[in-house]
Amino acid sequence: MNHMTNDFNIIEFAGLSEERPWELQQPTPTDVRAVVVGTELPAVENITQALATYVGVAIEAEAVDPPSEDIPWATRVRIEGLPTDCILWVEPLNEQAREAAEIESGYVLALQTVLHSGDPLTHFSNLMRLLAGADLGVHSICDLPTGRWFPHDILEQVFVQDDVEPPEEILWITRLVEAPEDSEPEERWAWISTHGLTRCGRAELEMFGVCAIYASEAVHIVDGLAALTLETSLPPVGQPMSLGSNLLVSLMSCKDALGMLTDEMPGLEDRNTPSVAICSSDATTVYPLDALITLHQGETAVIRTLRSTERSAKLAQDNWELLLTTATRIGDNEHAGCMVQVPWAQAEDEEAPREYLWFRIIEVNGEEVVGELAHEPDLVKTLSEGQKETIEKADVTDWVLMTPVGPMGPADAKAITEFLEQFNN
Repeated sequence: MNHMTNDFNIIEFAGLSEERPWELQQPTPTDVRAVVVGTELPAVENITQALATYVGVAIEAEAVDPPSEDIPWATRVRIEGLPTDCILWVEPLNEQAREAAEIESGYVLALQTVLHSGDPLTHFSNLMRLLAGADLGVHSICDLPTGRWFPHDILEQVFVQDDVEPPEEILWITRLVEAPEDSEPEERWAWISTHGLTRCGRAELEMFGVCAIYASEAVHIVDGLAALTLETSLPPVGQPMSLGSNLLVSLMSCKDALGMLTDEMPGLEDRNTPSVAICSSDATTVYPLDALITLHQGETAVIRTLRSTERSAKLAQDNWELLLTTATRIGDNEHAGCMVQVPWAQAEDEEAPREYLWFRIIEVNGEEVVGELAHEPDLVKTLSEGQKETIEKADVTDWVLMTPVGPMGPADAKAITEFLEQFNN
């Protein structure tokens, strides 16, 4: 297939600005707390030696003042593979941490650093890999900016063993608040906000006054735009930007957005971190209703970052044999089916934007599949719904198994295997 280009920048196509009005001069600190099983607090040398052994080179360390008098030591360390210094200290395991970690005895290894704003995902991943992989006896880790707890088995799976990097969303959480509580969804308003982007050097994102029936679509837009901020700068207030086909939004200062809310709407709290509101493309409505309706109707999707697309493609291609097996065993069945996603560009125009098209698998031929285009393209004019194409592993950026219990993808190998066992019985 010669329809794809590899150098197209969807961010530039979306009309996003090269200016940097929503980036911070200095990211906020990242604090993590590793719960370690043990009976007494270790000496600083035990910790630094374990870290040095894991990275395979000596690390630089110097004593610094502990954050409080009841903490025995603190040290600043410079570790190969991490672009900024870290402050480490140990403290006793308090009752709250003991209950959260579900252990009887141990201590907390605290780490504070500032993530590299140019690539916070790699920095954070390497940091978590270091703590989880070193011989420290880590039971679990709490990421304070998001409040997420990572048990040891998840740390191993996500950061240590897997050669596919974690998704960008691991850097922040997106919270949804609805009010009034005792009312139907069409009578409630939703407030969506990110927490964790400032540690990446970006302003947090918010969406206010959303009719609650569109809450899930609003979360989808906020998360999608949050990821895009890691690859490009957001435009100034009031400048429309496209997040996908018929998905136009713009930005508004939170001060102006809050002035458009009524007392019943959530989100009127004071803010101590920089943030910006996502609003309608003409900046006249406090939330992008037209974009939410388009998403709700299932006619399009929020564009993904280049990094996310590469991650998805690697997962899809690494599990290509599983897809071939699944599609072969399911065959032509009204209750289940397999689909593949292929980025398609106008063949006659090398600079044309890629549109991510879904093909329904109708046949498996060795290592290739024959797919039937499942929808009418928006940008690509050389294809039409129902058209058949031969597709190979290198072409795909994603695939999905549609089942009565919901969709399953390349990351759901175990669930797919279990489904096939039941399917054949």
